[in-house]
Amino acid sequence: MDSTATADRCRITGRRTVDPSRLSPSARDAFGRELYAIHRQIFSGVTEERFRSHVIEPPAESTAVQIYLGAGGEVVGYCAVHRYRRRIGGRDTIVLRAEAGLRPEYRGRGTTYWFGMIRALAEKLRHPFTAVYYLGTLVHTSSYHLFFKYFPRVYPHPDLGFPEAARAVALELADSFPDPAADASDPLVRAVGWITIETPQEKALDRRGDLPDVRYFKSRNPGYVAGQGLVVLVPITFGNVAAAMLARLGELARLAVRRHEPPL
Repeated sequence: MDSTATADRCRITGRRTVDPSRLSPSARDAFGRELYAIHRQIFSGVTEERFRSHVIEPPAESTAVQIYLGAGGEVVGYCAVHRYRRRIGGRDTIVLRAEAGLRPEYRGRGTTYWFGMIRALAEKLRHPFTAVYYLGTLVHTSSYHLFFKYFPRVYPHPDLGFPEAARAVALELADSFPDPAADASDPLVRAVGWITIETPQEKALDRRGDLPDVRYFKSRNPGYVAGQGLVVLVPITFGNVAAAMLARLGELARLAVRRHEPPL
């Protein structure tokens, strides 16, 4: 099969957003089993019960799960976004968390990007005067690479470090969730247990010693290969989100131009 046919076969043909809290118990169980079957093709090290507690039934104010469909209408991936409220430093704070995964042959197209970005922007628009953060415990180089590529402010950062005020927020938020520190000497690395089943492209990225974000992530979280996650804080401000969206649009424009360039 040629590359064009393979690309067509591995194309996302549909999306559907599900609020698990609106499903009946039996429908929610079926939904959880369906997603976990996909999850097992993307990550190892996670039981179905733990998967459900993170993705389907977390103790969040709200959860939305976008599922992605392949050419035959089958589910090939998901992106779950959750909203929590916390009181940090005496201030009301909104915390966004997410889990995402696609079967290996569907990765590398930024499929989950806009769902997460639109949810983040909508949250900030609804609460313009409330501090909003995305808090991640990132278990693979590729995840950190995406945040670094698009957001001018993501902490920790190979050039910006981790400003003390942002670090204090990140630690307080991380401690409000159940994943413990992997080692007491470094509370910014958490024992998550999700181990990415890498594609050849992800393995290639992992070997990119010329990329400062790849070097930095691996130096800060060498245990990611065993399911350890680096605590990452992204301020959801209008400026930070706008810059990330413009960076992605610029990337898409460059890709479109290259596709239409005549061969040499």
